[in-house]
Amino acid sequence: MASPRICVVITARDTAEALERLTELASQGPDLIEVRFDYMESPGDPEVIRDSTDLPLIATHRRRDQGGHSEMSEPDRLAVILDAVEAGFDYADLELNTLGLDNLGSRVKALGGSLVISHHDFRGTPSAEELRETMSRMAERGADVCKIIGTAQSPRDNLVYLGLFGSPREGGLVCFGMGRDGILSRVLSPLMGGEFTYASSHAGGESAPGQLTLAEMREIYTLMGV
Repeated sequence: MASPRICVVITARDTAEALERLTELASQGPDLIEVRFDYMESPGDPEVIRDSTDLPLIATHRRRDQGGHSEMSEPDRLAVILDAVEAGFDYADLELNTLGLDNLGSRVKALGGSLVISHHDFRGTPSAEELRETMSRMAERGADVCKIIGTAQSPRDNLVYLGLFGSPREGGLVCFGMGRDGILSRVLSPLMGGEFTYASSHAGGESAPGQLTLAEMREIYTLMGV
C-alpha cells in the first residue's frame, strides 16, 4: 500500500504568521505545504516563505467563485501566483476556468514549476462521467496534477470520488469530497493512487469543509497501519 502524502494548508493573515505556522509544522512531518495567499490581509512575500523551508510548496490564490477569498483583480491575482513560482514554489494551483489558462500554464512550467489545475463543486457530487470529463479537460490543458473536488451529500458519494482513481490518466490526481460526509474519501484517496490529500495546520485553520488537521490525519493513518 502506498504511503499517503499530506499537503498542509496554511491560511495565514500575513508572511509573519505563515512563518510561524511553518515553524510549528517542522516537527510534524507534512509532505508538502499549500500557501493560501488569498487569506493574507497584506501581500505575502513568497521569497521569504520559500527560504524558510525545504518542503515542496504550492502557491494558491483562490477566487471567490471557487471557494477562495481573493479581492484582487484577475491580473494581480495571477501575478501573485507567478511571482511565487519565480521565487521557487514548486507548484501553481490555477482554476480550470481561468482565462488564458494555456498561456499561464506554459509560463508556470517555463519558470520551473508544476501545474495543478483545480475545480471545486460546492453544490454536490458530480457523476462519475462528469468527473472523468473534467479530468480529461484538465489533462488537455497541461495539468501535472488534476485536482477535482466536490461536496459529498452522503457517505455513498465517497465511492464516486474514489472510483475516479480506477480511470486511465496521465499525471497526478487529487479527488475527494468536501464536508463531513466526504472525510472517508479525503483519507482513502492517497491510498488509492492519489497524488496527495489535504489537511489544515491547526484546528480553526481549515480552508474547506470537512478538512481534518495534520495531527488527526496522521493518527488515522497510524491506526490503519499505514
